Amino acid sequence: MVFVLISCLFIAIMYLEAIKKGMPVKRWLLLGGVLGPVAWCLFTVHYRRALLRNIGFSSCVWRA
Repeated sequence: MVFVLISCLFIAIMYLEAIKKGMPVKRWLLLGGVLGPVAWCLFTVHYRRALLRNIGFSSCVWRA
């Protein structure tokens, strides 16, 4: 029962974050439901790597 609640919570969190950051939504919904909190760590690492790949390593990024 607790696993189902945590999965539902992380599905909602991953949905909002994937839309906010422009990442593929279906992939992160599935991972959020299956892996729970581990998906959050994977999401942040994946987003950071994609950002660095697109802007380069020696660039400066101003985020609000």
